[in-house]
Amino acid sequence: MSDLKQTIFKNILDKKFTKANNEMAKLMKDKVFATIDQFKKNFKYNPETTAIEPVKPDNKETKDV
Repeated sequence: MSDLKQTIFKNILDKKFTKANNEMAKLMKDKVFATIDQFKKNFKYNPETTAIEPVKPDNKETKDV
């Protein structure tokens, strides 16, 4: 009978932990999506700071004569 009690107790704990893990995953997913949405709202693209300066060609190139 003690084996049955242990099995029942273990099943109850496993179900609680599984439910807690699912709730934690859902909570973290919601937090991540909320953070991404907040980042998107606050993000401002400024191309002036990321502009690439044009490269000047060297005038020291050798010419074939």
